[in-house]
Amino acid sequence: MYQEQIQYQADLPVKIFTQTVDSFPYHWHEDSEILLVLEGELEIRIDQKKYTLSSGDIFLVNANELHFTNSLTGYENTQVLVLQMENKYLIEHGIDMEKRRFYINSREESNTDKLDEIKYILAKMMELIINKRSYYNLKVKKLVLELVVNLIEYFEIPPITDLKQLDSDQRLLEILKYMNNNCMKTSLSLTVIAEKFALNPHYLSRYFKVKVGVSMKKKLDSMRLNKSLMALRMTNETVTEIALKFGFPDSKAYYRVFKEVLGTTPSEFRNLYKLESGDFISKDEYLGINSSESLANLFKYLEWKGKQQEILKKQNQVVYLDLFQVQKPINHTFTNLLTFGYAPLALRSDFKSQLNQIQQEINFKYVRFHGIFADQLHVYNENPDKSLFFNFNNLDIILDTLYGAKLKPFIEIGFMPKDLATTEDTIFLWDAYISPPKQMSHWKALLEAFFKHIINRYGLNEVRTWYFEFWNEPEVPYFWKGSREEFLTLYAETFKTIKSIDSEIKVGGFSSINFNNYQSLIDDFNVLAKKENIDLDFFTFHVYNLTRKHNVQVEAKRKSLVIESVTQFKSIMLGDEHNLTKSIDSIIEISSGLHKNFKDIWITEWNSNSDSKDLLHDTCYTAAFITKNAIENFEKVKGMGYWTFTDLFEEFKQQKHLFHGGFGLMTYNGIKKAGYHAFYFLSKLGNELIEKRENMIITKRGSDYQILIFNYSHPNYLYRNFDYSQLSLTNRYTVFNDERVLSFKVNLNGLHGKYRMKKQYVNRFEGSAYDVWANIGAPLDIDEEITRYLKGKAEPGIHVENIFVDQDYAFTSELQPHEIQLIEIKKYY
Repeated sequence: MYQEQIQYQADLPVKIFTQTVDSFPYHWHEDSEILLVLEGELEIRIDQKKYTLSSGDIFLVNANELHFTNSLTGYENTQVLVLQMENKYLIEHGIDMEKRRFYINSREESNTDKLDEIKYILAKMMELIINKRSYYNLKVKKLVLELVVNLIEYFEIPPITDLKQLDSDQRLLEILKYMNNNCMKTSLSLTVIAEKFALNPHYLSRYFKVKVGVSMKKKLDSMRLNKSLMALRMTNETVTEIALKFGFPDSKAYYRVFKEVLGTTPSEFRNLYKLESGDFISKDEYLGINSSESLANLFKYLEWKGKQQEILKKQNQVVYLDLFQVQKPINHTFTNLLTFGYAPLALRSDFKSQLNQIQQEINFKYVRFHGIFADQLHVYNENPDKSLFFNFNNLDIILDTLYGAKLKPFIEIGFMPKDLATTEDTIFLWDAYISPPKQMSHWKALLEAFFKHIINRYGLNEVRTWYFEFWNEPEVPYFWKGSREEFLTLYAETFKTIKSIDSEIKVGGFSSINFNNYQSLIDDFNVLAKKENIDLDFFTFHVYNLTRKHNVQVEAKRKSLVIESVTQFKSIMLGDEHNLTKSIDSIIEISSGLHKNFKDIWITEWNSNSDSKDLLHDTCYTAAFITKNAIENFEKVKGMGYWTFTDLFEEFKQQKHLFHGGFGLMTYNGIKKAGYHAFYFLSKLGNELIEKRENMIITKRGSDYQILIFNYSHPNYLYRNFDYSQLSLTNRYTVFNDERVLSFKVNLNGLHGKYRMKKQYVNRFEGSAYDVWANIGAPLDIDEEITRYLKGKAEPGIHVENIFVDQDYAFTSELQPHEIQLIEIKKYY
């Protein structure tokens, strides 16, 4: 037993954390403590009373109240939120918690509304502190006072007035304190303790068991065991050495107590819970380690129905636009490239339907995909005598499908057919082989047959307009199982083979993503290019909003090539709101050393997150993200291929409920997501740029004008560390720190005559199929009626008015968080 000294952050009057509970001996602290069980079962003992709590239960421990906690669901399987309030801060506001007593035990409390409100306050405090929202310290102080008012009004009980009980409790505290400080001495016993406190041993034994609930010997064993656990986890000392070090007479006694209390042996425990030096936990912490699971269980209380939605602040902007100013032509590079993953998807009728729909409405120029030599297409074949034959029937159907949708192919050359691969290493659910070829001659024969086939089928002049991109992220070991030299040699042979057929066919690469150590690849390529007389006709790269954490070492190379998500990497996190644009600028600058005369630079994949299960992909956030980053970067490259246009996806196992966080602009059954409309709005921009500014782009086509505006908010720190605990199927907007309503007053100079002004908009109420789905109950089983309903509701909101202008015109428009708006001003004659 000891007094727990609580260390508070300088600007906060609380200490709040979610962690796992083991067993902690009797102790007390001067400040009040609230426990909220998030998972498992917890036993709390106060004096001789025992209380059992389970998930969702809440309990208050008063200041200076002696208490004991113990997990009832095994070591580290009980997760608890702990709030400790600084009494000094409350005294400054006229409230002395040490002089008050409260009783909260949700197992016995009927006032569930007030308990729900307290749970909401606890969850909100935690969320504010973790994400360090603006003025979070002041907001937490406000919540503390709100919490204390609730406690006083609804849960205060009379203080203890029995002096005998007070004296008895104080004596017990002193006895437990002495035991805690001396329990590692083997000589400590009931007799020694009785003598220390001038008590009869028999009386002390009975008194202790009545007050504590267990015998003094069991309590001593428990104290010794608790103190020994960290040494067992952190050191290489033998079990016998640890037993003797922490007061047990021998290892046999240690084994007996261990088995009795924890249900396992010391050796088994050590194997299960061994800690490396970097995982050290302070011996003074009786609660274990944060987990995203416990946070997810906590943040569900933010949805408390009795709490009104927080009123959003409004930001006003006044914009003056001179439509007479000089314009410059712009290329719609944001609609130059469409992407999907696995080539055989184009054989499916539902895929064709979605492809035709997006082309009819947006009309992309090129489409990028991979897997043209996938074994499922049966392109590469070896006869028993090892002679080769090639079958392009399935590939022809794929290319014809793309042509039917008025798209030109942007073909990724890779991966390796199984029978040609050097190793068995693969990536993706469909087994893409990632090694060099067994025989270079067979690889070259495959290329030669393929290119001659498409030239004969589609014509040389047509094939010259296509792009052939070599491989995919070869600097990432999951995509290339071979050496740098083997990769560059394979590229050189591929380049020369294609160019020997026709020198004007475009060959480039390499769809790189990891530019931390890219300079060495550039240097090696330039040496080889000079030696072999090869080149890159165009350069491609991938960019996701990823960045490396500071002061975190890069993970060692994994033995397995199986990777489901970028969230597996502890050294990576999502960047800030400027990170994607900065990354694009940096990559273009770095890549300039790869080739002196780039004709084309393409972004062949980009997205907010490379995790295919990120629930934000389905929300309005994606619409604002796409709009913001396309406007900021479209002039820097030939094309920007957003990854991907559909949730039909075969790289990883997916949770196939409708809104599962897939990359696509459309769900697997063809319902438009909010992000779809971002590209639709971008496609409606004119061919002359009037002005780009924060949150806005203004263009012109003939005598018509287009204004695209957006209200972007960036997700918080917790989410950006791939902790999705604040997200759920139906609640996905809790991860934004700075949501605000954005109000524009736009003053236009240069209009004259009659116009029709049409505004289309996408927000949580109009044009977001996900939000409609959540509002109708988030059904996981989707029938035809629900699908038709969602497709109808997935269209943008619209408002039309006719105006007559003589030179100057002003209008206002208000955007909700994550909203995008397209305002078209069309001349009427």
